[in-house]
This record gives sequence, C-alpha cells and structure tokens, in this order.
Amino acid sequence: MHELCSKLQNINIMKDIKLIKIKKLKTKEIYHVSLDGKDTGFKGCEKYKNGTIKRFPYYERDGIIIQKYDSIKCITTSAKTQPKSGISTNESKGFGFTNPKGVASFFYYFQNRFPNVSEVEFIASGKTKILGNKLHITLKDFYALEKQTDTFVKAKRNEGENLYQRILSTVFPKKISPPDRKKYVPGSLSGYLKEFINIELSSEDQLDLKEVFVNSELSTETLISTRTELDIVYFEDVIEEFEKLYCQVTETNTLEERWQTFFKKHTWIFSQIFSFPAVFLKDKVNVGGHSISGNTDKVVDFLYKNKITNNIAFIEIKTHLASITNRTPYRKPNIFSISPALSGAIVQVLDQRNRLLKNFHSIVGDSGKSLNSTCVVVAGDTKSLKKKGQKESFELFRWSNKDVIIIPFDELIEKVKILLSIFKKQ
Repeated sequence: MHELCSKLQNINIMKDIKLIKIKKLKTKEIYHVSLDGKDTGFKGCEKYKNGTIKRFPYYERDGIIIQKYDSIKCITTSAKTQPKSGISTNESKGFGFTNPKGVASFFYYFQNRFPNVSEVEFIASGKTKILGNKLHITLKDFYALEKQTDTFVKAKRNEGENLYQRILSTVFPKKISPPDRKKYVPGSLSGYLKEFINIELSSEDQLDLKEVFVNSELSTETLISTRTELDIVYFEDVIEEFEKLYCQVTETNTLEERWQTFFKKHTWIFSQIFSFPAVFLKDKVNVGGHSISGNTDKVVDFLYKNKITNNIAFIEIKTHLASITNRTPYRKPNIFSISPALSGAIVQVLDQRNRLLKNFHSIVGDSGKSLNSTCVVVAGDTKSLKKKGQKESFELFRWSNKDVIIIPFDELIEKVKILLSIFKKQ
C-alpha cells in the first residue's frame, strides 16, 4: 500500500516542461525541450518565418524526454492548415495526436502499418497520400478521420457502460436494473451495416427495409440523392460485369449463353434500343407453336413489347466476337459485303417472327400483339472494323435494312454509360 501511495504521489507531481529557443536562423527558429529549467537536448519545435511549424512529439518519463511515437517524429502545420482539434499544441503535454476522439489510437495503428513514415504534414488542398517518408493529409480528410474515430470511441464507451450495468444488475438485481437497449451513436450506421454486409436479406426483410426508409423522417431530397447514389453503383457494376464478358477473346460454345444470362439479368438494357417504351415480355420463346420453351423448335432469345400498344419486338443475341463484315473487299475500292454470321442472324430472326405469327395466340396469348413487329440483332463490335471502308459499308447496309435493327455490342454498352453519366451529373 505504501509503495502504491508513493507511485500515485509521483504521478501527481507536475514537471516543469517548456520550450527554450536555442538557435535563430534566417528561415527558422529551433527550440529544445527544457525539464525543470534544464535543456534536455531534445528538439521539440521548429518555427519558420512563413508560418510553418514542425512539432516533434515527446513525453517525460523518469526525468527523461523521450520521442512519443516509434516512427512518427514530426507533425507539420501552417497557419492555414492548423487543425482545430485532434492534435496538441501544448508544450507541457508533449504535442502529438490527442486521445478524446480516438485520433491518437488511429495514428499508433497507422505507424505500425507504415513504419517508414516519419512525418505527418497537413495540407490545405490536393490529395491525401504518402510520398517517401511523409504523409500528406488534407484537413478535410483529417476531420473525416476524427469524426469516424470519435464515433468508434463513443460506441465502445456505450458498450462498456452497458456491460458494467449488466454485470451489476446480475449481482445487485434489487439496486441496479438491466441496461436499456443499446443506444444508437449518430454516424455509426455505416460501421454497423458493414459488420453484417454479407447477410442475405429475405424478400420480407427487403420490404421492411424499404418501409423504414419511406416512412422515415428523411427529406425527399435525401431519399432521392440516396437512390441516385445506389443507381450509380448499380450502373457501374453492370458495366464492370459487361466488360468482364467483353474480355473473352475466343468464341466458345458457352459465350452466347453467358451473354443471354447477362441480358436476362439486366433486361432493361434492351429498352434503350427502341424509340417506343419497351418492356421485357419473355426469353427463350419457342416459336414452333408447341410450348413457351423447348429444345426441338426454333427459339427466339428475347421478346419485348410496346408498353402502350402491346406490339411485339424480337431480339436475337450473338456475341461481341461475331464478324459484321467480310475481311476482304467485295469490290474495290473499299466495298465490303456483310458477313455470313450477320446475314444468317438476320434471316434467323425474320424466320422466328414469321413462325410466331403463324402460332401467335398459342404462344403469346393476350399479352401482346404482332403488327409488322420490330426485329433486332445484337452482334459484333464496330472496333473490329479497322480496314478502310468497313464501317462505311456496314452503316450503308444496316440503315438500308428496314426490317431488322442491327446493334453492335459496343454501341449497346455505350448507351448504359451515357445513362451513368446522366446520374453522375445529377
């Protein structure tokens, strides 16, 4: 007990820690740390004439001034980049990052991950990055960091208080009641959701979550902004998925099926093709008259219909590797004929339309009409048309073709990218 009291007394003794100027140069002044009136030889600060200040974090132990961090030796600020909180400018406390909002703990972790960084410099603008042995951090990013660590500290404090109250309520049930439900700490929702990000929501869960947002007190502007952000993420994911399929450089038996699976998953993409409001109707439709889908009869990849008039539209899918024109000119100079793959796809979709008309009601019923229905072939890539005259020959052919719309894959994804750019502008 006597030893404990002695230690507590030593802790409470205030050391006289100050900075003393030991050198004045043309561009800066150098300060050492003094302890109880004696120069310790530890450089505590450099003040530059342009307003820049370099502080060297330290602490006192057993009458000796010691560098506070293992690797971070210096924190640099200027008159315009001095944080309002998060770092200490008090010489008696040894400078460095502060604890109340959790910033100090973050930088102890940071130095373990980046042991080569010896200086942290605050900047007014630009991008937070590590150059050599220096971390350049913007005030904006630092305040965002502080906000997140503060949320974590508060959440942990609440968890601790709940735990202690739960223990006491078990031991003294008549004096201490069990804790209330865990308090929500503003700003902690993101962390909470990320903790359970891999869970699968049932359809009921999704409806409940939707109801929470719709019936919340969030402003209409906030809800619209949130929906826009989600749409941006969705479009970016669709584009990424598309481009992964686009990396396929060799025709395979499954490539066309993979494209069909992709478009079935994102049926709205084809709605961008038509000049009328088109909606998805069916996929893999058997046009032989026996059943909706089958293996023995001819099958059209996708059926769409005009949302207002119910008129049917046919879509036939090939792959992005399908040739559009022949490789060699049909007539010189620079006249190319359409490839067998594309002409075959055109005949195929026209034949499917003809067969459907003969068996229309047994296949589609009252869900659509067929009045000179639009036919679409999605095939090839205009980037493959590298020879002089190939693009011109293709354009002349497809826009003179009145019965079938021909859309290359690269044009189709470009429509999606345009939609993404519109959402980003909003």
